[in-house]
Amino acid sequence: MISGVLGGMPMFWPGLLLSLVPAALLNRPVGRALRAHWAVGFVLLLGLGGVLTATLLPEAFQLSGGGVRHCAVEGGRHRGLHEVLAAPHLGIKLAAFAAVGLAATLAGTRRRAATVLAGAAALPFAMAAVRYAVPVIGRPCDVQDVWDGLQGVALGALLGLATRPLVRVRVRSA
Repeated sequence: MISGVLGGMPMFWPGLLLSLVPAALLNRPVGRALRAHWAVGFVLLLGLGGVLTATLLPEAFQLSGGGVRHCAVEGGRHRGLHEVLAAPHLGIKLAAFAAVGLAATLAGTRRRAATVLAGAAALPFAMAAVRYAVPVIGRPCDVQDVWDGLQGVALGALLGLATRPLVRVRVRSA
């Protein structure tokens, strides 16, 4: 499974490791800005790093010389569990977006959580726009990628909503 992931996304793991640095340095200020525990800031920053590396870094170790602006707009659909398990890189993208959705729902107040969650829901659209605007990265814009990102954010948000009461009690008692 690891070789399948590394073969399909060779730049993901180095990019994720590099995103550990800002996540470790900025987790407390982000947590304070969200009025949440520093761990929520860490998960949010690490999830954003995962999203950036999974969606924007070139799939190979080189930039595409002849990138063409193209956006496939047909066919966005829900992916089943069997499809996610068959394509490990898809699971990684969903997990990265899910981490952002999870952290968004665990942000301080409900209003703040709703605001951060709205930003998290806009993230897949922003990634598709960047892919379209910068064709040299060799990652074409695709509505399926937007749908996958929204699905990941929704899964993370559902997990966050389910665990929010437990996490809030845990943070208050600490």
